[in-house]
Amino acid sequence: MHLTKSEQQIMEIFWQADHAMAQTEVVKTCVDRKWKERSIFSMLNSLMEKGVLREVGFVRSGKTYARTFEPAMSHAEYLASVIAEQLPAKQLPELIAALMQKVETTPAIQKEMRAALRENAQ
Repeated sequence: MHLTKSEQQIMEIFWQADHAMAQTEVVKTCVDRKWKERSIFSMLNSLMEKGVLREVGFVRSGKTYARTFEPAMSHAEYLASVIAEQLPAKQLPELIAALMQKVETTPAIQKEMRAALRENAQ
């Protein structure tokens, strides 16, 4: 699955939010971008078609109702799907080793990683 740069920026807004958001809130949150309402509408629909965003309800917006959206997958799940499309399974240990070198981990994070590996090995 491939997200465009603009789609990634929109998903970053959703991944950082702690609640479902309507299109108008996305536009207000993204003050540094001057997206048109129609562009946002198209990108939200594209993100739903790609399975990274889902519609979860409606809120009152002026005289009408607006759909609300939330991520259908976490940021980590999205990155894992991108990597899984490009990396053969036999290179997974090398990827994990490389990540461990690049990212500073705590003993608690390492414990969670071991638990995740054990859980997925069964």
